[in-house]
Amino acid sequence: MTRRLGVLLFALLLAVACGQSNPSNEIVLGAIYPLSGPQAAGGKEELAGVQAALRVANANVHLQVIDATTPKSAARAVDKLVNQYHVPAILGTYGSTLSAAASARAEELKTVYWETGAVADPITAHRHYVFRTVATGSSLGRMAVTFTHEVLVPQSQLSVPRAVVVRVSDIYGRSVGGGEEALAKADGISVVDVIEYNPNAFDPNAIAARLAEDRADFLWDVSYLDDGVAIWNAVLNNEVSFKGAIGTSSAFCMPEFSARLGARSVGVFAADKPDAGINPDALSASGRALLASAKAAYTGSSMDIPAVAGFVGGWALFHDVLPHVDGSINAESIRAAALRVDVPAGDSINGGGVKFAGPGALDEGQNTRSAAVVGQWQAVGVMKVVYPPTYAT
Repeated sequence: MTRRLGVLLFALLLAVACGQSNPSNEIVLGAIYPLSGPQAAGGKEELAGVQAALRVANANVHLQVIDATTPKSAARAVDKLVNQYHVPAILGTYGSTLSAAASARAEELKTVYWETGAVADPITAHRHYVFRTVATGSSLGRMAVTFTHEVLVPQSQLSVPRAVVVRVSDIYGRSVGGGEEALAKADGISVVDVIEYNPNAFDPNAIAARLAEDRADFLWDVSYLDDGVAIWNAVLNNEVSFKGAIGTSSAFCMPEFSARLGARSVGVFAADKPDAGINPDALSASGRALLASAKAAYTGSSMDIPAVAGFVGGWALFHDVLPHVDGSINAESIRAAALRVDVPAGDSINGGGVKFAGPGALDEGQNTRSAAVVGQWQAVGVMKVVYPPTYAT
């Protein structure tokens, strides 16, 4: 082998290793989701929604997927995707504690982080490379309060309604619970207690006993699945009664919540993102057509909330951003294209649209047209959307 040939081969191998040579022009993007552990069910569904969006968009994209179950492993996954695979953007993460760590590391590395499911408010605060297509935790909390104020309070004919907040002691619980407290005061609902608990060490019966002492009219609960089920069982076992109980995201809206509680779940409300059973009246003609395509491309049994959230986020990136990037695909060009996206409400399959808050906004990168609803378990395994009226089924 001549010295010149050796140099050329070395240069070629170096270009391939650095991701600079891709004959098929395939774009490699990262994906971080909890595919094992306690959040695996939702993580798998959300990733499947992203993959369905990729199939419908027919985008020339390869997803390099990494399973992450802890904040540390999520941050390490970002390092691996950026340093080993040289991805310009990463999709994730379903869980707020995972996203907080992963998005912060991506911001440090100036890599776009595309959040498809986690709701904690600080994920997008003061960030330039983080985009989120779903509602924030505080907006979901406000949805629960608005529903209570506009529907449940008038039905109950209460002059001085009282509410209590139960929330998990992390970035997710505090985002949602904080939104509830702030709006409740403005709406004239007295928050008589805020019960914060450690999901890894708590006594559900002690929480139920404190709720009994509070004698509130309404319960707003921000919990994960296992602790949400345990707390609600304790509430019923201790015969603590409310005029309305609304869970917010993550637990009370999940099919497994009703499956594990059976008839005990009936009547409970949940504020969250919409699923594929959305009222067609909330969708435009193009939104209805896209929903049909999404259902056909989805490989799971049904498109529950995480799957729809994953599809909405994936579709926005694969259809509304990447094809409209100016020049080469990199973090800067993706970021610039994302800030130009303008999808009207009703065109996304969840009834929302896509328009990100721009530079200078506190929530830069947050989708200002995200969708949120309140559903109710009206039979075992049967949830119906009851609010807002346009979405109601």
